[in-house]
Amino acid sequence: MGTYTRLGSYLLASELANDPFGSIHRAVVIAGSNFDRHMLVRTFSEEMFQAGMNAHLAEAGRVVSLLGGARIYGMGYRLETAKTPHVAWDYVPGRSLAQLIEKARQEQIPFGVDHALTVIQGVAQGIVQMQAKGVSHGVLSPYSVWVSFEGATQLVDAPFAAIAKGMLAKAPMAKRKLAPYLQGPENNALQTDLFALGAVLYELLTFEKLPVGGDLQATLDQATLKAAQEEAPLPTEIRAFLGRLLLGRQPFATVEDFSTELERVLYDGEYSPTTFNMAFFMHTLFREENDRDAAAMKAEQGDNFLGYTAAGESLRSGATRAEHIDGHADEQVSQKNRTVLIGGGLAAVVILGLGYMFFGRPKVDPAVQAQLAEFQRIKAEIEQQKADLDAKARAEADKTAQLQKQLGETKSSEEKAKLQKQLEESQQRKQEVERQQKAAEQRMAEQRAAEQRLAEQKKAAETKVAAAPPVPEAPKPQPMQEASRPAAVPTPVPTPQTAASRQVAAVNDQPARVVNQVVPIFPLRAVQMRWETNLDHIVRLKVFVGEQGQPLKVSVIEGVSGAFGFDEAAIDAANKSSFAPAIRDGKPVRGWTPEIVYKFPKRR
Repeated sequence: MGTYTRLGSYLLASELANDPFGSIHRAVVIAGSNFDRHMLVRTFSEEMFQAGMNAHLAEAGRVVSLLGGARIYGMGYRLETAKTPHVAWDYVPGRSLAQLIEKARQEQIPFGVDHALTVIQGVAQGIVQMQAKGVSHGVLSPYSVWVSFEGATQLVDAPFAAIAKGMLAKAPMAKRKLAPYLQGPENNALQTDLFALGAVLYELLTFEKLPVGGDLQATLDQATLKAAQEEAPLPTEIRAFLGRLLLGRQPFATVEDFSTELERVLYDGEYSPTTFNMAFFMHTLFREENDRDAAAMKAEQGDNFLGYTAAGESLRSGATRAEHIDGHADEQVSQKNRTVLIGGGLAAVVILGLGYMFFGRPKVDPAVQAQLAEFQRIKAEIEQQKADLDAKARAEADKTAQLQKQLGETKSSEEKAKLQKQLEESQQRKQEVERQQKAAEQRMAEQRAAEQRLAEQKKAAETKVAAAPPVPEAPKPQPMQEASRPAAVPTPVPTPQTAASRQVAAVNDQPARVVNQVVPIFPLRAVQMRWETNLDHIVRLKVFVGEQGQPLKVSVIEGVSGAFGFDEAAIDAANKSSFAPAIRDGKPVRGWTPEIVYKFPKRR
């Protein structure tokens, strides 16, 4: 039996993160005395309360409406400005980016460049969308970013960030903690946000906060990839990108210029930022927290909340619900004793495990071993998921065949219409299962590739421990060629026609384009829930296309709010469409398409 703290419409169950503005909690919404759903709730510190947050929080409502309920800012965002101001949004299991950095640093778990760029890509998308709406963030930091256990990112303070920035003069403790990210030019909203983004990227790569008031040029020159457990300097293209963000030299004049350069850094280099790899890292880093949250949430869903209803308030009288309602005071004490004993046992196990880790085994990178073990667990999960999907696909195929047979045998027009509708729904479910099967197969392929890379790292580490030194491999030609020239710049053939050829090629440069656009299927969830099926819905997106014309990534520019499947249906249609690659200097290269619009006509 848990205890909760009432805050407006919510019952706070557990504090998940603490930051300069206050805390983020997992909270429960109840219907009567029963569980309804989980939410994330932001409470504000006493300092922010004294600075005037209560009086000004309602102004964030305008920003919420401007942002349009986009997923990247938190779905279902709502404000409550009563006696104790707070905000809430739909629950997403995860932790703040600040917690991720701190835990990875403490446990010395490598945080690679790919992971850093995955996070920055998500944060940058949120900043770009805000700027497009004429809104600036102003106080962007790792505390602003919520990273889900599935690898996605959200800017959870975006609606009230500008209000909080205006209160920093009266909130010295918050201002001091945010100082590394607030050193950008104050008279340019875009440059302020881009500087903060650069400071976050610097911290992700180095595990160090950007020094306040120091020589930033010298700081970048001396920076090393400590997050990846390397002492090598930052990669040249990353350092150049950070220089434009942090030093004010060649600043990005527009959001479009910034987006173009970010895409070049993300995809023209040797990096592979993917949400899948980030999800794997989060499960590795926060496995215990994830399991603990899941167990607590399951218990909360089965809890009895009578003591927190109007009828039950008089029974509580300020004490815990377990004592007043269930008469379990003695049991609660016993439970605490059991918890202490279990905690002591777990501590002993952890200590013994650490002793073994440092003294009883070969000196092979523990992070690599942990990740290999995690890969095996994830592999088993994916295989089970694929087996379930295969069984579901067979069931849907059988059902479709049965419906088609019944449709051919029936003579009643009413029955035919009913069967036809069921057949359409079955076909949609079948297509959804096929999409999930394809995604599972892709995940399996990515997992196998990553597992192979990790196995090679482990083998290399074990070879270093062996007495005989490893035989160095001959360097491959391609890396040598790349090292001898700037990244992503093709080496020209020194002929008299080179300059003219470049001009002709530049004229012929073109972005990736759609060759055959697949029409999206109206989402079954929206049909089943009868959600605004009488209205047209629009999803705008763009696709990152490979050199062979294959879709590599889909980015939703403007989606349909709510978990009704419109965004997913548009993404699925985009992945099934065919494309022609972008052309640069007369050669096919990876690049984004212009904006693609998917329309879901209303269903009468």
